[in-house]
Amino acid sequence: MTITSWSFIAFVAMAALVSNLASGNWRARVLFPTTTLLFIVLVMPSMLAVSALLGFVGLIWLATELTYRLRARTPLILILAVILAIFGWMKAYEFLAFLPFASQVPVVIGLSYILIRALQLLIDMAETPSLRPGLLPLFSFLTSWPCLISGPIQRFQDFHEQLESIGTFKLSEEVFVAAAHRMAKGYFMVLVLADMFKHLWTGLEGIALGNANPLALAGAQGAFLAHLFFDFAGYTHIVIGAAYVFGFRLPENFDRPWQSKSFLEFWGRWHMTMSNWFKTYVFNSLLMQLVKRWPSSKLTSFHGVAAFFLTFFLVGLWHGTTWAYVICGLLLGVGASANQLYRIALRSWLGKSRMHELSAKQTYILASAALTFTYICFSVSPLWLSYEQIRLVAKSYGLIGLILAQGGLFLMMLTVLPIIQRSSFAIPISGATWWRPLQIGLLCAVIDAYTFLFPAFGGAFFYERF
Repeated sequence: MTITSWSFIAFVAMAALVSNLASGNWRARVLFPTTTLLFIVLVMPSMLAVSALLGFVGLIWLATELTYRLRARTPLILILAVILAIFGWMKAYEFLAFLPFASQVPVVIGLSYILIRALQLLIDMAETPSLRPGLLPLFSFLTSWPCLISGPIQRFQDFHEQLESIGTFKLSEEVFVAAAHRMAKGYFMVLVLADMFKHLWTGLEGIALGNANPLALAGAQGAFLAHLFFDFAGYTHIVIGAAYVFGFRLPENFDRPWQSKSFLEFWGRWHMTMSNWFKTYVFNSLLMQLVKRWPSSKLTSFHGVAAFFLTFFLVGLWHGTTWAYVICGLLLGVGASANQLYRIALRSWLGKSRMHELSAKQTYILASAALTFTYICFSVSPLWLSYEQIRLVAKSYGLIGLILAQGGLFLMMLTVLPIIQRSSFAIPISGATWWRPLQIGLLCAVIDAYTFLFPAFGGAFFYERF
């Protein structure tokens, strides 16, 4: 079963029907974990993968028990190290291929997101032991079916509060229409817009890898980022809408990333739940440790630079298991630290007021945005290029060819971004109760026509592989 299949829609419909007809006391303790277990069985590639996932959940439960009983910093560090090592072994990271049976571990969908949620809970438990969950609530949290495959990432505190409240939830016509509208919008983004850009991206990719064509390489990078946005944002719309009919309100994951003017602002708007997680549990911790280790006022600004680099390097590494993702992490780290260094240098050179004046100029804003998206397209290229393909591109294009490709992409962004940023993606019609149902019908008609006329690439959501 995939999220874009009719079987998923049937799953949501049947699960919502049973949940809304059942007694409130049964929903959180019986129906939701049962629904989640059924979802796991339906989406996992094999029963061996299901067993591996349940084993990892059992490991996390044992870790929560040890964290609760030991309540000390050193045991927590050891517990986290063991979990990360087992996670790396199960994900089959290339640099851990020497571990026993590393090549025989089944592919487990959603393992990276389970890890993120587990680490959050364990770290917060060290400060608030009362968060300690039982095995069933922990299972529901770690494997929550709307968020299992690709997020959004919820904190245990928020999830548990919502899980306890679904017993009193009543499905109304307004909620149902809102859910259907979100899901229809998501399916339109995935099945139409993301597929269109996937055709464009793969076509340009073939040209760029077959011949040293800087313009094709630039186009492939831009088309891939557009595909990734519509694919991932569309998935998020679908699961947020599906969660509505169960009484859940999942956190939003995107905030108009096309409006970003800097690298760091982009990551504050893109995959926000992941960005906020890394900011809270990685960046802040690293910064605090660096300040404690080197408490010089002269180094304060550069502590942030180092923390940004390490944090974004881990973001890249979290996304995949091959050496290409190590390169991606390095590029992301360089982008984040360079952005911070630039802000420090500009503030020192111009002063706060003149820097503010410069940042308000439209030409500066456009140039900054174009440079931001050019570098982002470049830095996420390892998400669609293997390590061997990266070497091939570097060899066939050379430094001049790569500069020409990025220059072409920069000019493309200068042209496209103003159009995108000034466009309105919503039609405000106040008081029109008929508008949402009509829009749902129109979106479904366009989806049906597009999928009938054009062969879809199909396959899993891009972010599922992470």
